[in-house]
Amino acid sequence: MKKEVFGQLKNGESIEIVTLSNENAEIKIMTRGATIVSFKTYGIDIVGGYDKLEDYEADTGSYQGATVGRVANRIGNASFTMDGAIYMVTDNDNGNCLHGGDGFSFKNWDIDEITEDSVTMSYFSHDGEDGFPSSVLSKVSFTLKNSAVIICYQAIPNGKTPIALTNHSYFNLDGFGGLIDDHIITINADSYTEVDEQLIPNGVRPMVKNSPFDFTSPKKIGHDFGNGVDGYDHNFIICPELCDYNEEFNLPLIASVTNQKLTLNVYTDQPGVQFYTGNFLFGEPNFRGDVKRIKHGAFCLEAQTEPNCINHGIGFYELGDIYEQTTVYEVLKI
Repeated sequence: MKKEVFGQLKNGESIEIVTLSNENAEIKIMTRGATIVSFKTYGIDIVGGYDKLEDYEADTGSYQGATVGRVANRIGNASFTMDGAIYMVTDNDNGNCLHGGDGFSFKNWDIDEITEDSVTMSYFSHDGEDGFPSSVLSKVSFTLKNSAVIICYQAIPNGKTPIALTNHSYFNLDGFGGLIDDHIITINADSYTEVDEQLIPNGVRPMVKNSPFDFTSPKKIGHDFGNGVDGYDHNFIICPELCDYNEEFNLPLIASVTNQKLTLNVYTDQPGVQFYTGNFLFGEPNFRGDVKRIKHGAFCLEAQTEPNCINHGIGFYELGDIYEQTTVYEVLKI
């Protein structure tokens, strides 16, 4: 374990990076956004990130490796109704709220505890922050076990409020600089959440069978690119009957991605996963080592509740409730 200063924010706050390592893997987590900066396994860095803190500050739209909240994904019309009252939240996505607005991803988290194989960070979100009611104390721990990172979330509200957290790491099992089209993916979901042109769910949840959204059997990520599909940015609804259960992590296997060298397995207790293929991943800043960001140059698998679910009464927590979530990213050598 190692802790070091990464840099200072424009407001003068110091940002630290904690490095956890073992013989199979090394992971770096930054206090800004409780962010996975890199994840090296078997000699390959499979998570996108930047060399400088200034690059993270300049990137306001891709959420590289960050913990996102108070509500992950999109909230339609940047508003929601709770107990008859309408709450307006930050509009940062063409009239909608994406990943909590000026949310958890951009805040400096406190380091609560460090061990040889784990770090726990916390952030206190005030009542009214980004328009969300009630204060919330959130904690996230990252534990490196062999070649897996175990992410455990906890959030304790001081009153009724919506909560939905996730991690927004970008993966490329080849390292970065090339496309992920030939990565082979399996997602154990029998349906997905259809969205409108603004990527807001329209209430339809089609079955994936015999469609470009069918990843129930291994298929190249780019298999249907050009076949009415220009990439994916959709929530897949996990089907428990399709998932193998992992006794070690005490979680179902919801997705797997492989290339010729590595396999990434994703386990979670969440009902859905946002599969995103880096459709808007281009332009500056460049990745580490001055590697250019390119469309379809990485993918995300964000464990979550359904996008915009709070506008359907799902995802609210009250005083005395505790939000908890666990997701594991495990890398195996082929």
